Amino acid sequence: MQLNDLSVQFKKFHLGCGTIFIKDYLNIGWWTNLGKDTLYEAPNGVAGAVLYNHDLVEGIPAADNSLDVVYHSHLLEHLTNTEGIDFIAACYRVLKPGGILRVLVPDLGLWCENYVADNKFFFDEYRRVGLKDDKVLYPTKGAIFMGMLHNHGHKMGYDFDTLSALLTRTGFERIRRTMVQDSDLEDIAIVEPYFPLKALESLCVECYKPA
Repeated sequence: MQLNDLSVQFKKFHLGCGTIFIKDYLNIGWWTNLGKDTLYEAPNGVAGAVLYNHDLVEGIPAADNSLDVVYHSHLLEHLTNTEGIDFIAACYRVLKPGGILRVLVPDLGLWCENYVADNKFFFDEYRRVGLKDDKVLYPTKGAIFMGMLHNHGHKMGYDFDTLSALLTRTGFERIRRTMVQDSDLEDIAIVEPYFPLKALESLCVECYKPA
């Protein structure tokens, strides 16, 4: 399917979807056991959802100025700093003037604050949910912090200032920090299912391409 065909059929893209498939969005993920650049309807039985199996390293499969919404959650940190710069530029390219970008990443500032404050609950909860409660490999808050940074293929960390600077540099405006499920998107409760770990550690940022 050609880029123009995809961005005519779908006006909202969910990039790096993993196993979360959103109805009425084009959910893009990369699975080596599925057909490359192939559409799959109702993945995992989710009615109204569509998966496009595409490697985003090859770019976002949409025409310039064609999308109303681009959403990605816990994807950006898996790219290097320079890859992330290029990726955010690609998000800007495919959005229509006035289109909205919503980004979630682990909040590096929050992690640092909780480390300095010695917040045992924060680190114990992340180890329990995110690191299989492995107290042998992750006995301390420092080990847990490094487990978050390195054990999930993370290549970059973002606090609000760093992400906001990247978005500003790219050309986005009306950049604001929000909470999980706090958004200008009317379907945010569906787009962003509530997971306690995500709510605990996420930096949520929303912005617009100038109209």
